[in-house]
Amino acid sequence: MVHQLFATSIGLWLLYGTSVLAIWDLKSTFEDLKAQKGLVYTPEEEAQHLARFEEDLKAQAEFISTEDVAELYDETRPAIMQSFVDEINSKQKTWTASIEQGRFETFSLRDAKRLCGTLREAASGLTKKVYAPEELKDLPTDFDARSEFPKCSGVIGHIRDQSACGSCWAFGPTEAFNDRLCIKSDGKFTALLSAGEMNACAPSFGCGGGYPRAAWKWLHDAGIATGGDYVETGEMTKADGCWPYDFRPCAHHVKSTKYPACPEKDYSAPQCVQQCHNGKYPASVKEDRHFMVESSPHQYSSVEDAKKAISTDGPVSAAFDVYEDFLAYKSGVYKHTSGSLLGGHAVKIIGYGEENGEGYWLVANSWNEDWGDHGFFKIAFGDSRIDGQLLGGTPGV
Repeated sequence: MVHQLFATSIGLWLLYGTSVLAIWDLKSTFEDLKAQKGLVYTPEEEAQHLARFEEDLKAQAEFISTEDVAELYDETRPAIMQSFVDEINSKQKTWTASIEQGRFETFSLRDAKRLCGTLREAASGLTKKVYAPEELKDLPTDFDARSEFPKCSGVIGHIRDQSACGSCWAFGPTEAFNDRLCIKSDGKFTALLSAGEMNACAPSFGCGGGYPRAAWKWLHDAGIATGGDYVETGEMTKADGCWPYDFRPCAHHVKSTKYPACPEKDYSAPQCVQQCHNGKYPASVKEDRHFMVESSPHQYSSVEDAKKAISTDGPVSAAFDVYEDFLAYKSGVYKHTSGSLLGGHAVKIIGYGEENGEGYWLVANSWNEDWGDHGFFKIAFGDSRIDGQLLGGTPGV
């Protein structure tokens, strides 16, 4: 239900456009919504929210309804707020939330949602990998692939940045396969594989989202070329691989000393082309491809099966539900506590363990090292449906 005073003030704003009265009524509209929603801001958070609300409202003023304005208020608020962090930390003791998240500095909730590009699908057609009971005996209590496969620690522990693109569905499978390829080669293959080519070419929706299973299947059908993090074209070297990532890390709606501004519109997936983006790379795309043996990935249906796979063959990809509180994760074992669902996200699981009696997955994210525990996080087994689609495949070496 839309508050009558709010409806009146926004009606005046839409009627008078950018006049002085309109500016006054925009502030009045914001205050009405603030009172309705009960949000508690720091002065900096409120200034950020008002500026973003005004910017987006002006861009949509000709087409927006009063109900849509209320939704816009929610979408343009800061992705992480101190009052929300305090609420999370007061409700539980297994993990710590923090406002200090460089990745989401000045992000709105809408900006954060756009990073959650993983679409869920039924598991039909996937090959279930089930280990015999004797194979599951004597699994290590704690496992970290970085230390257990030391020749590949640099690959496994590398944290990437998907930038302003919902390409996580391409990152999780590409990274897990990358790690497994290094492990199977006994550390001889340490190049990074191209999440950028996967995002451009695999049958999904690019920066608009996609299916992790489609990425794994693409590894069998077409293979994947090398390519690491974003590099300026003029600065590329042979070491950057065939197809480095297409999009630079960026800052949303803020002047950042570390990152350039993101584009006004989110990135779109680049065109799928059959040539290396890096002119200094000595091989062709065709010569550079690396393939998965199976025609579709294995699905590990139980925690124990996934533990066995990780400790034997290397990391697996996972898809899970992202809630608002996850954005503020800093340390400990994450368990959903507060906030609404933002979307699906794909990552790679590199290990597991137990902390204060809580079993967890050890996970590498693709939101750069300024987020979470230097880019990593721990999440309780089964939380946010993370056990629902654990996938892996065998590299052809």
